[in-house]
Amino acid sequence: METSEIIRASGFLILLGISLFFTIQALLHLYKLLKRGKPNPERVGNYKERIKLFLVNVMGQKKLLRHPAGYGHLFIFYGFIFVTIIAQESFVRAFFPSFSLSFLGPFYVAMIFVEDILSILVAGAIIVGVVRRYVIKPIRFKDDLVHSGGLNRDATIILIVVALHMIFGVLLESIEIAAGVHHAPDAAVVSKFFSTMWPANLAVAENIVWWLHAFSVWLFMIYIFATNIRVPRYYPSKHFHILASAVNIFFGNLKPMGRLQKLDFEDEDLEIYGVNKIEDLQWNQMLDLYSCTGCGRCQEVCPAYLNGQPLSPKALILNMREQLLEYATEWDPKEGEEVVLKKELIGDVVPHETLWACVTCHACTTACPVFIEHIDKIVDQRRYQSMMESEFPPQLQVVYENLEKNSNPWGIGKSDRDKWEEELNLKRMKDDPDTPVLFWVGCAGSFDEHAQKVATDLIKILRAADIDFAILGKEEGCTGDIARRTGNEYLAQELMVSNVEVLNSYNFKEVITICPHCYNNLANELPDFDGHYKVFHAVEFVSKLIMANKIQLDKSEPLNVTYHDSCYLGRYNKIYDPPRTILGQFEGVNFIEMEMTKDMGLCCGGGGGRAFYEAEGGTDINKMRVDMAVDTGADTVAVSCPYCTIMLEDGIKNMNAEIKVEDLIEIVAKRLK
Repeated sequence: METSEIIRASGFLILLGISLFFTIQALLHLYKLLKRGKPNPERVGNYKERIKLFLVNVMGQKKLLRHPAGYGHLFIFYGFIFVTIIAQESFVRAFFPSFSLSFLGPFYVAMIFVEDILSILVAGAIIVGVVRRYVIKPIRFKDDLVHSGGLNRDATIILIVVALHMIFGVLLESIEIAAGVHHAPDAAVVSKFFSTMWPANLAVAENIVWWLHAFSVWLFMIYIFATNIRVPRYYPSKHFHILASAVNIFFGNLKPMGRLQKLDFEDEDLEIYGVNKIEDLQWNQMLDLYSCTGCGRCQEVCPAYLNGQPLSPKALILNMREQLLEYATEWDPKEGEEVVLKKELIGDVVPHETLWACVTCHACTTACPVFIEHIDKIVDQRRYQSMMESEFPPQLQVVYENLEKNSNPWGIGKSDRDKWEEELNLKRMKDDPDTPVLFWVGCAGSFDEHAQKVATDLIKILRAADIDFAILGKEEGCTGDIARRTGNEYLAQELMVSNVEVLNSYNFKEVITICPHCYNNLANELPDFDGHYKVFHAVEFVSKLIMANKIQLDKSEPLNVTYHDSCYLGRYNKIYDPPRTILGQFEGVNFIEMEMTKDMGLCCGGGGGRAFYEAEGGTDINKMRVDMAVDTGADTVAVSCPYCTIMLEDGIKNMNAEIKVEDLIEIVAKRLK
């Protein structure tokens, strides 16, 4: 080897050694911290499904491509991959000057061509990214509730370095083309264009660009990984997500979104209920925090944030991540000493009011491109507050007492649970245990005046279709949804276990309910308590009856309507088509979709127990949703949830809006022939 080649090889070896030393040390440290997280056996196994999850959402960027800006990320993602692969070819030549990947044949030529085209697309994406972040400034980039600093600085550093990475790669290829040593000069169309700019003596230029390229890659590795545990308060690089988010998606939740993990109260080693220390998180929750990019897609769809309430899901995750990285910095895995940080999560890192502003709508989780689960962290902290500290909104104390004594949030006597249907002469399951269909009425259907009308209308439809059904009557109890979402897991489990005992004593084949919260509990949460049932929401069941011609409708009456997707029916359980199928049956229907619909639909403001207590700050979420309904010009907002009905009717009343709320079951029942 010539002297210059020896110097390059030696210098690069030093650079590579420094970069790998800090990078591998940091990755091992962060990995060992994950191993200290609480176990979660649900996040392992079923690897066929996990590989599919990875291919669709990492390699295919499915969630990001829902938005135009996602295509810019796609270009940067693949541009970064291709340029990095080609860069390794030039770095290997520091030790083996004649090395080339050209032995790959046509694949090598195609790879060079794609890399060159992507370099232009990446340049365009970076320009658009800079304009969006610093000129347009969409709501997802706002950091007014974020305690973790340096997001814009970090984004700027990343954009600059990625741009330099692409530029140096193109320039290095153009020098090789000018020198006549490139193995596929015609494939590198962009680099070929720049190859004419170089002087006759290319050695100096090649040496400078090669080293700049090497530094842009290997020092960036240190910035991405090592700074997370060296100086987390100042440089918590979000670009760490290039590794963490891919792993996070692979180990994502394969269970239904609407299911919360149960606490095992029989576990004698369980001394703390919920979470109030960063070190008490499960390993997958820690991985969630590693993966956050601060993109703010969760923030731009959060109903609490949009209404000025003290919750930003982005701030929640970033603040917790900063605390986790501080813990990682303090903890020394070699000594294995326990580290007790002075800060607690609740109050010091996550404000109390933030936890209680959440409506558990899962808009944040649905929007997150890297599968971060915000709601489980909020509920875990609510569990700590409810069961360990008895600190929760004062209105909930009354709700808990009502649930304990009368198994409904309003506190109406349990003996009155079936009083609403005294004149309907309904069959009870206890009188005919083999009745094929059970109508689960729910607390709202039993005690709320409007929901009682919906329940009555469903009975009218079932009878018209000659469905053999029965109710539980006084045997039915609250599903515990409100208690569970507000953190009172012990009470929720008592209610669920009691319901399972009753349900398992009968031989029904199907369950119907008018309430999405009941539906979610019966279908997704009771299986953890040995309750396995085939559950339908009423709109699903009625839609099937209509399509099978089991009921006949008068379709001629005009209907000017919009539809509000219930979070627990839509996002939680992906039931979007049946409601729209029902509305599509009417000839005179004028159906106008609202702004923010289907999986991006805005919550009514009543989820997560919020229908029963007031949160601090901001405006009422239901008023914002009513505004959206009014803006469509519709006369009616159709719903499929009794709590959505309560919240939207309350919003309409307070705003004096010219629109009415009707459940889809009411709309169908009025048009039965």
